[in-house]
Amino acid sequence: MKTKFRHLLSIAACVLVPCLLVFATPAYAGDTETYLQAKQAYQTKNLPLLTESLETLKQRKSPLAPYLQYWQMILTMDQLSYYQVQAFLQENNESLLSQRVRELWLKRLGRVQFWDQFVEIRAQIPNYYSLNDTGNQCFQVQAGIALDDPIAYEDGKTLLLSGKELPPDCQGMLEALQQVGVLDENLLLTVYRNALFANKPGLAKVLAKRSRKTDATLLKQIDEVAQNPALVLKKNNVQDKSAYGRALYLFAIHRQAKADIALAQTSYQKYSGLLSNEERQLIQAYIALESARKHEPEAVRAFAKVEPAILNNEQWEWYARSALREQDWNTLLKIINSMPNALSEEQTWRYWKARALKTKGQAPEANLLLAKLSQERHFYGWLSAEELGPVAGEPLATYQPADDEVRQFARLASIKRIEALFDADARYEARLEWMYLLEGLDDSSRIVAAQYALLKGWYDLTVLAADKTSRTHNFELRYPTPYRDYLQKASKARAIDEAWVYGIIRQESRFMHYAKSSVGAGGLMQVMPATAKWIAKKLGWSSYSDAMLHDIDTNVNLGTYYMRYTLDTFNGQEAMATAAYNAGPSRARRWAANVPLEGAIYAETIPFSETRNYVKKVLANAHMYAPRLGLPVITLKKRLGTIPARNSGAVADAESVITTITITDQE
Repeated sequence: MKTKFRHLLSIAACVLVPCLLVFATPAYAGDTETYLQAKQAYQTKNLPLLTESLETLKQRKSPLAPYLQYWQMILTMDQLSYYQVQAFLQENNESLLSQRVRELWLKRLGRVQFWDQFVEIRAQIPNYYSLNDTGNQCFQVQAGIALDDPIAYEDGKTLLLSGKELPPDCQGMLEALQQVGVLDENLLLTVYRNALFANKPGLAKVLAKRSRKTDATLLKQIDEVAQNPALVLKKNNVQDKSAYGRALYLFAIHRQAKADIALAQTSYQKYSGLLSNEERQLIQAYIALESARKHEPEAVRAFAKVEPAILNNEQWEWYARSALREQDWNTLLKIINSMPNALSEEQTWRYWKARALKTKGQAPEANLLLAKLSQERHFYGWLSAEELGPVAGEPLATYQPADDEVRQFARLASIKRIEALFDADARYEARLEWMYLLEGLDDSSRIVAAQYALLKGWYDLTVLAADKTSRTHNFELRYPTPYRDYLQKASKARAIDEAWVYGIIRQESRFMHYAKSSVGAGGLMQVMPATAKWIAKKLGWSSYSDAMLHDIDTNVNLGTYYMRYTLDTFNGQEAMATAAYNAGPSRARRWAANVPLEGAIYAETIPFSETRNYVKKVLANAHMYAPRLGLPVITLKKRLGTIPARNSGAVADAESVITTITITDQE
C-alpha cells in the first residue's frame, strides 16, 4: 500500500459484530436533508443559509461538512486569505476537495500574478492528481517563465500543440511565450492550422489574433468557412497570399473530404496551385485520413504520397489500419516500423506487428512480442495468448483480501464521506471521491477497495477499483456477476450467450441500473427510449412507459431482445451485432468489407473510436465472463469470428425504425 494511506489502514482489527454494522446500517441520518438544503443555497448563492447549514453539519461532525465549506469558499474566494485556504487544506488534506480548493486558489493567484505562492501551492498537489484545468496549466507555464524556469518554455509549446481550447486565463501565457520567442510565427501558424483541422474555429481565431500577418477580414472568414466550407470554396474569396488564409482552403477541403472524397479531390486540384509544397502535403494527408475512415481502397496509396514527417499520430494509425484492412502485411509492417516510437509501442500496434511478422515467416521475433503482450490484461493480450497456444507464460499474481482488511478500509474518513454522499444521492461526487482515493492505493489495496464496494452493492466502483490493478489482480472482482437471476433467465429466453450479455452490461453501465447517458439511453443495458418503445410494441406491452426503463427486469428484457435481434440480423456474428448495439445495424453492415474479413481486423478498422473500443471491450469482457459463469469457454478469436462480405447475402436487412445509436464521438 502506498505510504499516503498505509497508516490509515493500520487500525487494530475490530470485533466481528461492530464491523458488520459498518455495512448494515445507514449512517448520517438527517445529514442528507441539510446537505441538499445547502446545495440549493449554494446554487442560488444564498450565503447566509449555506453558512447556517455548514454550522449544523459541523456540530454533528458530519463527513459532508467539508463539501459545504468548499461551496462557501467558492462563493467567497475573492475575500479569502492565504491562511484561511491553508487551514482548509490542512484539515482536509486527504480529500479530493483539498485539490479542488488548490485549483481554485491557483487560479486566483495566477490572475493576480503571485507566482511564488502559485509555485508553492502547485507543489502541494500530488503527482497522481492531474491538473486538468487549462487555465491553471497556462498559469503554470506563465509562472515558470516569470521565474526563469527553462522547462516552462517546452511545457508551453507542448500545451499549445495539444490542441486544447484556450480560455481567457491563457492570454498571459500566450503573451509571455511570444515575448521570449517560443511562440514565433512558425509555431503560431502550426497551432492555428491544427486548431482548424480539429474543427475548433474559436481557438483558431484566438491564435490568429496574435499574428502580425492577419486582419479582421481573415477572422470573419474563419467563421464563414466553419459555417459553410462549400460556399467559401465556390466564392473563391479567401486571402491566398497569406499562409493563414491558405490554411482556410485546407480547412474547407478537409471538411468536404468528410462528406465526399471525390469532391474534396476536385477542390484540391483546383486550388493546389495556390498552395506551398508543405500545404499540399498537409491536405493530402487529411484527404487520405478521411479516405481511410471510409475504407476506400486507395487510402494506402494516398498516404504513401505524403512525407512521413507530415503525418500526425491519428494519420499514422489510419495508414496502418488501411493496410491492415487490405491485409497487406508487408506494407503494414513497414508502416508500424516507421511510426513514432511511442505510437508503435502501444498494445494495438505491437500485436499487429507480431501478426505481420508471422506472415513473413519471422515466428521467433513475432513470438517475443506476443509473449510480452500475453501477460497484459486487455483485448490484444488475450489474442496474443491464443496466438502463442499452450506456451506457458509467467503466472499472474492474484490477491484475495482478508475480512479484517475490508473492515479496516471501511473506517477510512474518505469512505465515511463517500457513504454519506451516496446517502444524499450525490453519486457523481461519490464516484469522483472514489477515483481520487484509488490513485493513492497500490494493487492489493485497490482489491480491498473493490471487495468493500462489492459488499456495499456499488458495482461500478467495484469494477473501477479492480480494473486499476497493474500487476496483482482479482478477476472475480474485476468481472462481478450481480443480477444473475435476471440475466440468466433473459439469456435463456432469448437463446443468447449470457457471457455476452454480461460483457455488454459491464461496458454499458458498469451494473448501475439507474444509469442514464448523455443521449438518453437508460438502465443496465443503456437502451434508447425510442428503441425501448419499438421493442415493447414487438413484445405486445401495451402499458410500457419510459419510466419503466430503469426497472431491472424490464431493462434486461428490452436489452436482450435487441441483442437477439442484432444477432439474427448479422447471422450470429457477435462482433457485428456488438457494433450494431452501439452504433446501429446500418453502420455495422457498412463497415464490412467486400471480402470476408477476420473479426479482429473488422473491429480494429471501425471508423468511430467509441464503437471500435466498445466492440473490443465487450468481446474481451464476454471472453472473461464465460468461465466466471461456468459456461463453455470460447476463444476470443472464435468469438470474433469471420465477418462475411458486405454483399454476400449473409446479413439480413434491419428495420429502419431501430435507433439504438449512442455514439458521441463521430471522428
